[in-house]
Amino acid sequence: MISYEKQRIILDGVQNARQLGGYIGTDGKKVKNNIILRTGTLYTATADARRELSELYRVSDVIDFRMPQEAEAMPEPDIKGARYHHLSVLNNIPVSKKEFELYKKLLNINDIVYKYKFIYEQKVPVDMAENYKIMAFSDEGKAGYRKFFDILLNKPENASVLFHCTQGKDRTGVAALLLLSALGVERETIIADYLLTNKAYGYLLDKIRNELTAANAGKEVIDYAMMLEGVSESFIGAVLKIMDREYGSVKGYLKSELDLTNADIKRLEEMYLE
Repeated sequence: MISYEKQRIILDGVQNARQLGGYIGTDGKKVKNNIILRTGTLYTATADARRELSELYRVSDVIDFRMPQEAEAMPEPDIKGARYHHLSVLNNIPVSKKEFELYKKLLNINDIVYKYKFIYEQKVPVDMAENYKIMAFSDEGKAGYRKFFDILLNKPENASVLFHCTQGKDRTGVAALLLLSALGVERETIIADYLLTNKAYGYLLDKIRNELTAANAGKEVIDYAMMLEGVSESFIGAVLKIMDREYGSVKGYLKSELDLTNADIKRLEEMYLE
């Protein structure tokens, strides 16, 4: 049983902050604790959180999977000693100026009922399964995730790596899928870890659902809000189905599309398993 509390790390101002340690990988070895961190945006991290990332977790590399527009709207804070890598994996999703202005406006809306009814009424198209396919199979996505592994393979000894997007659930979720698969973690465990986002945002999902229900917003609006703020096995499943069919497994995809060698995978096991 995967425990959210066991994987969770407390970073003031940072949502969906977790570590990937403790999962069983190749040859029964465990992923090292507190060496691989995944989070939502660091933009709101407090000074204490930034200090902990530097001094307690010894983060050497921060990997940001957000689009340039997102990074511009919510810049990275300074974490002493960390190198920053911007690896957008969704660049070929068309985002109009109108949609981006809408996105920036939504960041400052606190009225839940107004916010999600407004988003739904704007009819901004969102196909999460298709977005996941773009992350994994587009040229930009593959290039970004390949660089992700290059950074992991060159991490300084006794340091940790942190990767994130905006909510730490989709682009970050695909990255965790790829890394844990490379380390030999069972698929059931990987999917369970992916779904922990719904635990991390449980308070928010409940609040949104309750307020929209009380306001008679309608099932379509509620479902739309849940899709935007949570995760579904069907999202990651769309990627896994293609990887299994076209490459035989996630590791087959890693070797064929990201050019990871057996030596690379062996090196990852040596670095991140114990």
